[in-house]
Amino acid sequence: MEKKLQNNEPISIQELIASIKRVNDIQYSVDGNSIFYITNNNGNGELFKIADDGEETKLSQDLNVRGTVGYGGGDFDTSKNLAAVSEKSGGIFKINLKTNQEITQITPTDIRTSSPKISPDEKWVLYVYNQGDINGIGITSTHGLPCPNQLVMGSDFYMHPAWHPDGERIAWAEWDHPYMPWDASRIKIGRVGGMQLKLIKEDYIDGKPEKSANQPQFSPDGKWLSYIRRNGNWDDLVLCNLNTHAKKTIIIGDGFHLRLPDWIQGSRSYQWASDSSTIYFIKYHQGTASLSKVHLHTSKLEPIDISPNIWASQIAASKTSNDIIFIGSSIRETDQIVRISGNKILPTFLNNRHQQEIAAEPEEISFSTDDNSIVHAWYFPPLAKKKQNGLPPCILNIHSGPTSVKHPGFSLDNAFFTSRGFAVVHLNYRGSVTFGYDYQYSLRKKWGEVEVQDAVHLIATLIKRGLVDPEKIAIKGSSAGGFSVLNLLIKFPGLFKAGICSYAVSDLVDDAQYTHKFERYYHQFLTGDFKTEYDRFVNRSPISHLGEIKDPVALFHGSEDKVVSPNQSQKIFDSLNKRNIPCILRLYEDEGHGFRKQENIEDYYNTVIIFLNKYV
Repeated sequence: MEKKLQNNEPISIQELIASIKRVNDIQYSVDGNSIFYITNNNGNGELFKIADDGEETKLSQDLNVRGTVGYGGGDFDTSKNLAAVSEKSGGIFKINLKTNQEITQITPTDIRTSSPKISPDEKWVLYVYNQGDINGIGITSTHGLPCPNQLVMGSDFYMHPAWHPDGERIAWAEWDHPYMPWDASRIKIGRVGGMQLKLIKEDYIDGKPEKSANQPQFSPDGKWLSYIRRNGNWDDLVLCNLNTHAKKTIIIGDGFHLRLPDWIQGSRSYQWASDSSTIYFIKYHQGTASLSKVHLHTSKLEPIDISPNIWASQIAASKTSNDIIFIGSSIRETDQIVRISGNKILPTFLNNRHQQEIAAEPEEISFSTDDNSIVHAWYFPPLAKKKQNGLPPCILNIHSGPTSVKHPGFSLDNAFFTSRGFAVVHLNYRGSVTFGYDYQYSLRKKWGEVEVQDAVHLIATLIKRGLVDPEKIAIKGSSAGGFSVLNLLIKFPGLFKAGICSYAVSDLVDDAQYTHKFERYYHQFLTGDFKTEYDRFVNRSPISHLGEIKDPVALFHGSEDKVVSPNQSQKIFDSLNKRNIPCILRLYEDEGHGFRKQENIEDYYNTVIIFLNKYV
């Protein structure tokens, strides 16, 4: 479905949402004739199968397909005859692809699950689970078990389970507190056997602090275990010979990354070709992505042109040919299934994808800070002018994470606001990823300071270059980005005419004491030691300085948010309202850390634009 900007008319949020089909993950069918994909429909995850002729079949029926460990991801797996999906309830369900898509529940719903992986003989399903404060890798028969077995336990977290083609070995990534996965994850191999398939032996392969390793994959011929490992400022792709245990680095990262941070289960940035002689991989560099392949015998890297796509994720390879697919986006098109055969992009067959004839062309902005650090941002000019003369109003976006990045591909935000006369700027402050680990780790113990400084320098740069109206700048962010928004409003009153905060972190003391398990010690990197540096947590918390906020603020939060308590937004609203600072609060029922339901997304954007038009 194509949506065009005609006669400078803004695109309605209803049209935008209706025209976007969000693709979260993809896989080839075993025979290579179909593709499976997960999409969201008004908050529900749905599994589809799409054939080469474009015919689509919904397989998940009434299931809400969604991995529920941590921030989710790792929603499904497929084999010749089966699909296995994690459901929002927590259970894993089997879909028989050969018998009219019959659905059978094969694990109870009293635990959270993600990353189901079907064994080569289709008798077993591995999965990552979370039950209370315990994480592990479980296993269940595809016929279902009254009580699935806990296969691997002992570490704080697990990701990336994988089967060897012989069905007798598995691999996985694991890590422990106080680290995040990108800090110290490690790779292990286990041998399984017995009537109920228990773990007989496990061996450490690689990975440690400052040498994190993830995404283990077995080659289709079973000779190699591959994985990505940090090497100084970048990433390498390493092969381990399963017979000799010798290791060799086949890709040396030099100016590019091979992965993104493991915020969710099931991330996949490289894939073996079916002949086990080639590996396709994504290169991440300064907020952009490109595709290449490497030949095992020569270690020769060969780029693959994916233009106009400028971002890529979730690569998958056909098991019957050298064709590959990935989720890609360009400036004008939202995430879509991109198919490549013989190094050429094939026509897409995914219906109901958003495509704009006119889109804001991003410009990369780089600037220096007081300590001569080079910081990066993307500037999107307005598609329509709010006034015939003069500079455009601007929305400065601070991305969440904060260990994350904003790429220049299509976004709903950009389309919505640039079509209404706003320039949109995304700041990849120090601490963002794809710029090297030195850049990423420059945020250590400086969250609340470094990105604030970078935002102020960016505003000065935009004003100096005549790209924005200095009297009409708003700032916007969610989660960790909302934390930065609040700190900027506190430290620089009047610089921004309004702030837009969604489920913002505002109380670092509360966050350090009560946040969920995954981020329980993240504060040690971002802020410091809670016991010995407690004052820093208090001083950097926006909640401690709400009296300094003088500018209008719009607050949005989900009532079921388990990451940041809705009470934090309520306290901000109460404080500002008491002092007659213009402020609104939208609390969306049955939403968590982020909004999924169409009516809430529509209300959010309609409320934001009314708020901005009033104050900016």
